[in-house]
Amino acid sequence: MSEFALDIEKTLKDLISTNKYFQFSADWCPDCQYANSIWTKYDLTHKLFIFDIGSFSKPDQEKWRATFQTITGTRNLPTILVDGKIWGTEKELHEHEDNGTLEDELKKLGLL
Repeated sequence: MSEFALDIEKTLKDLISTNKYFQFSADWCPDCQYANSIWTKYDLTHKLFIFDIGSFSKPDQEKWRATFQTITGTRNLPTILVDGKIWGTEKELHEHEDNGTLEDELKKLGLL
């Protein structure tokens, strides 16, 4: 494993372990934009650490996504973690929003 790859792994593990609410994201990703709109709508952007790889070069984005997959088992954008565990993606946000349960879920997670 290269030094760069080790640095990515250490950085991601540190970010995930030190942020109760963590989102792996990219600014060019429509699903990430949707998730971010939810955080903005509920004034929660200050409670989440959104790690955005969108400004990285395409090869570097791939390295970060591959390392994220090694750590978490997924490379999906966005992936939302709570207490270091995968809570879900935009799919879960959509489901809760469509079912009218989003606010209750955000309260359950301690975000509201």
